[in-house]
Amino acid sequence: MRTLLLALIIVALGVLSAAAANPNDLPALAYASDGVGGGLDVYVLQSGAAEPRRLTATTLDDFSPSWAPDGRRVAYRVNPRRSDVGDIWVMRTDGRGKRNLTRSPRVAEWSPAWSPDGRQIAYYSSLGMDVWVMRADGTRRRNLTRRAGLDEYPSWSPDGQRLAFGSHRDGQFEIYAMRADGSRQVNLTRNAAHDQWPAWSPDRRLIAFMSERDGSPDVFVMEPDGSNQRNLTGTPELEESHPAWLPDGRLTFTRHGETGPIEVWAAGADGRDAEKLGLAVEPVFVYAWKPAAG
Repeated sequence: MRTLLLALIIVALGVLSAAAANPNDLPALAYASDGVGGGLDVYVLQSGAAEPRRLTATTLDDFSPSWAPDGRRVAYRVNPRRSDVGDIWVMRTDGRGKRNLTRSPRVAEWSPAWSPDGRQIAYYSSLGMDVWVMRADGTRRRNLTRRAGLDEYPSWSPDGQRLAFGSHRDGQFEIYAMRADGSRQVNLTRNAAHDQWPAWSPDRRLIAFMSERDGSPDVFVMEPDGSNQRNLTGTPELEESHPAWLPDGRLTFTRHGETGPIEVWAAGADGRDAEKLGLAVEPVFVYAWKPAAG
């Protein structure tokens, strides 16, 4: 399990020598990278900054950051090194005011996702292997999915009425959606291949996700009802995954081949005009862009 979790971390690998996109046009980026004592710490790279700012400095693993809608707080996962258990924490974006929201010493919790109004945080919990939700202060925790099989990586619709999430209840990972209260859970992808990591677009019109249905990991989009599923990347020689939307409606994703670095690219919602992003660090896999409201 730890290998899987660490495969979903952002790693700062170095300065990029050239890039097509201007980093000054990008919002702040939260990610995790090597930190104190060989653990992982949460960093923020501000727009146009030459160096990131480290927000945590512990011997634990701190990762999987998620911005609050107002851009003033970051939720993230904390777990002891070489351990699968972990809690959801929150802090201000200057690294102060750190607080453990879940306090579950024998439970694994990850992938926090703020509701658009900032009042709730959805997340995965190994208690039932389900998607849970709590108030932003950590109170009133409740299980939303309550189904056999693993449900994880929730993504809120911009109006806060629905959640998309990855589910293994059908024997392979599919993208599901449900109402914010956990009702009306629907399989959107219905595909024999691996579909994972949903990300709802800022205009509510699309859900991006990774799918292996065409032979290698590619980034797809679909309508919120599961219709019109289409491959935006379609590069058999490369792997694209972990989509995330910029506030301006562009879609970012990771891209790499069998050799060479893992890069972050951006494209239009139709997959056109793809370009490598010019970042002072090279993030890999899970990352989070600061919301426009922040």
